[in-house]
Amino acid sequence: MSLGKYEEEAIILARAQLEAADIWDPEGDLNSLVDRFIVRSDKQRALNEFTLAVSERCSRIPLGHILGTVEFDELQLVIGSGVFIPRPHSIVIHKWLDGTELATGTRVLDLCAGSGAIGLAIARRRPDLNVTCVEFEEVAFSYLKRNINRLSTKQMHIDALQADVRDKNAFAHLSHKVGLIVANPPYVPQHIQLQPEWSEHHPTTAVYSGTDGLDLTRQITALAIMLLTPDGWLVIEHGEDQANAIRDLFEKYQLTEVRTVIDRDASDITGRSVMTVGRLLNNVR
Repeated sequence: MSLGKYEEEAIILARAQLEAADIWDPEGDLNSLVDRFIVRSDKQRALNEFTLAVSERCSRIPLGHILGTVEFDELQLVIGSGVFIPRPHSIVIHKWLDGTELATGTRVLDLCAGSGAIGLAIARRRPDLNVTCVEFEEVAFSYLKRNINRLSTKQMHIDALQADVRDKNAFAHLSHKVGLIVANPPYVPQHIQLQPEWSEHHPTTAVYSGTDGLDLTRQITALAIMLLTPDGWLVIEHGEDQANAIRDLFEKYQLTEVRTVIDRDASDITGRSVMTVGRLLNNVR
């Protein structure tokens, strides 16, 4: 196979790294990685794999689960069966963050983090913030840790916490210490029939949440009041038809500056990109 200068240099570096990591078969692993990511040596095998992938997609297996990765906000995340596939809709949160003043060192929680897309993107955009991704489900948490290990650098302050947002005791150590809470919780009502990609091939706990889809959102809002610092922000992604209910919920807990944001650029045929934002008043506890 014919490789360019940069490919050859990357392979030399990779060989040294694999050997330094005490991989038991560095040359075999290197050949497999080169074949997967740089150039396919067996064209027939590549064609066979392509045909199988197309067949799976026609069976409505989500594309991200077939590819094993997904691009989100300039990050490549590892995903697979058993974890929610991040959607570009969530970028609405990061656009809002770019226009919001948060002090250096502010603690941020990404609740229902799944593979870590939202939290990792925040840490990439704002490496001066201290981000914690919170996930409860075992499979999703394993992908979360893997993505943090793959993507975090010394300039990104991010870690993972396995905890249930319905268990306030698990967050007692963060009481009144969090300046921003973001969440893309499951918000589909149980009676809604979705396309097979979501209804059959995603974890139901990552998609559905009670009769009106807001069971976990209520838990998150109540938890936020306990965790937020004075003037801290709560940002929750949800369905477009849930906007009024979410605003009412925020106002019930005396959050202020409440508004719903719709980003049409991040929307697609599967739905609008929608979130609601609120801020905790100084005197609310």
